[in-house]
Amino acid sequence: MHKVGVILIWIGLIMTVVGLIFGFIDLVKYGEPSIWIAMIPAGFALLLVGVTATQFSKK
Repeated sequence: MHKVGVILIWIGLIMTVVGLIFGFIDLVKYGEPSIWIAMIPAGFALLLVGVTATQFSKK
């Protein structure tokens, strides 16, 4: 469970960072939010699940 939590942390972190970068580029460039902005809360949720799974697991 610890390994799954670490993997979820990395996936969530990558999704959040990519969503922030490409989402705000599209927001400035086109003036409207894109699907990239929707990746931010999904990535944050995965990050939270990963941290919780890591903390509750035994190494």
